[in-house]
Amino acid sequence: FLMIPTIAPTTQAPIKDYRAPLRVWHWGNTLLVSGQLLTILFLEIIVDARSAVPEFIQSLSHDHVTITVKQANSIAHIISDRIWQWHIYIGLTLAAFWLLRVVLELRGPSEMRFSARLLEVARRYRLAPAAEKGTAGKMLFAKSTYALFYAFLTVMVITGLSLTWADDVAFLGQIEHTVKEIHNVTMYLIIGFFAIHVVGVVWSEVTKDHGLISRMVG
Repeated sequence: FLMIPTIAPTTQAPIKDYRAPLRVWHWGNTLLVSGQLLTILFLEIIVDARSAVPEFIQSLSHDHVTITVKQANSIAHIISDRIWQWHIYIGLTLAAFWLLRVVLELRGPSEMRFSARLLEVARRYRLAPAAEKGTAGKMLFAKSTYALFYAFLTVMVITGLSLTWADDVAFLGQIEHTVKEIHNVTMYLIIGFFAIHVVGVVWSEVTKDHGLISRMVG
């Protein structure tokens, strides 16, 4: 008789994993990326020390202190440097988290590897009967977006480290402008992913996957 392939459950590579190590990585990574974005927000918009130079001069003049534009620029540069140092420190910590994820992906057990879960979702989609193809396809699409996020994160970490040492390594200094452009574009892609991810999680929570957020928090 005709054998119809079915989706066999697997304990080797669950499609979702909310165990403590991955939750710590997830939320730690979320906080670090958010911290990076906040430093840029402060540096470019909220503080924007460069555009505050006239305000420095005017404010000090009220106390009968006169400074030149060059001196005011020096003050603005100090403020920007302090915020930028925080950006670098958070970035280095993010790079350490990224390296931990790479190690887990290469050396960790299969149930903690994203690639194993992605392959499991792809297998379930391939074997799903026609009536369940749509649901399996949505799951595969959702998992594929995580692959994009990991790609974005890898690019952001590598370009960020390159910019950190651009003044010390001649080759990196030569490509600094291009690397900075790539870094900035990747930042916007990650912001976009974050927005879509949050909307997707909330939508799942209120529609079909009640308790999802609780499981992610632990």
